[in-house]
Amino acid sequence: MPSLRPVHHCGAAVLLVSLTLGCGPDGPEIATVEGTVTLGGEPLAEAMVLFQPSNGRPSAGRTDAEGHYELIYSQGREGALPGEHTVAISTFQAGNPEEGTPKIIERVPAQYNVQTELKETVEAGENVIDFNLKAEGRILDPRQ
Repeated sequence: MPSLRPVHHCGAAVLLVSLTLGCGPDGPEIATVEGTVTLGGEPLAEAMVLFQPSNGRPSAGRTDAEGHYELIYSQGREGALPGEHTVAISTFQAGNPEEGTPKIIERVPAQYNVQTELKETVEAGENVIDFNLKAEGRILDPRQ
């Protein structure tokens, strides 16, 4: 299974660039994607959910306090490209002491992020894709 380590490290940067550049009204057809993420049966708050298609721009979203997420494709466009995606879910945030943002450690086992085994197919139209993650598994520092 290929590692998503480069995607994981760059996920926030890719999302920021995607949101900044945007996509014109003539961009590709996208489908809405939302759902809930739980870890060990409990809602997983403040996790990044990244959908990476085999070919094309990724989509990402952040979970709220109830574990709910909605994917964003680009500025002003919610959703993801239809087709198969590799999915990575992570709570890690590097933090920046100069900006006063704290480091947040990873709480999600590696099989769901840097060594993801998650695959999902996005269908045209509206999609509800929930993730019920097991809390068991090795947690890796994503900077390694």
